[in-house]
Amino acid sequence: MTEIKILPGKHKCGKDFDMRIVDVKDDNKKIVAWIIHGFCKRCNVVIISNLHLKPEQPMLDRDFIVDYDMVSDEVEK
Repeated sequence: MTEIKILPGKHKCGKDFDMRIVDVKDDNKKIVAWIIHGFCKRCNVVIISNLHLKPEQPMLDRDFIVDYDMVSDEVEK
């Protein structure tokens, strides 16, 4: 995760996301990826913003920036 990615921080309803970063572990409990997602409390919706398929932990202000003026796109089921 060396390049900075700009992630949307707002849902289409206008509410800012409650952003989270969670690790993804394999069967041996080794970290293989990181998922960045936003949760809209108003609409009860989770949007996956990014998936980093690298074991090292994302670093604040180096790997991603959340832009709260940018509205997220939703993918149909």
